[in-house]
Amino acid sequence: MHIIKPAAMTATLVFGMLVCSNAWAEPVDNEEYAKLPVCTLSEDGKSLAVEPCRTAPAKVPMPRRPVPQIIQRMPQTKPPPKVAMPTSPPLPALDGIVKPPVPTTSCDAAGCYGANGVRYNSLGAGAVVTPSGKVCNRSGATIQC
Repeated sequence: MHIIKPAAMTATLVFGMLVCSNAWAEPVDNEEYAKLPVCTLSEDGKSLAVEPCRTAPAKVPMPRRPVPQIIQRMPQTKPPPKVAMPTSPPLPALDGIVKPPVPTTSCDAAGCYGANGVRYNSLGAGAVVTPSGKVCNRSGATIQC
């Protein structure tokens, strides 16, 4: 047995209700409708005073009155003064040699030994220092200088 999807069932039900409501609706006679009183609220304001009733006729729109349009000028502003940009000092020349990371062979609390046999002393927070005093970065099992 097939299961009908809820959305398809709902759409079919709504369509059927619309067809049935239009099929059994009473035709509206314009003359009878015009004889009905205009709808107004009762004194308590919670219900209609007379039922059935008809909607109020549309009011004739009021013509628009001419009003002068005032357009004010934008205030004049001066462009900001031109300021010379400060010159930056020249960059130091790099030696052009980028050394590859050195893998570590063993580490302890005081530092690590590199695969090249050099001892790198720990400075904390991933920083190590070479015997010549150069600061390098330790990331996992490699040291980059």
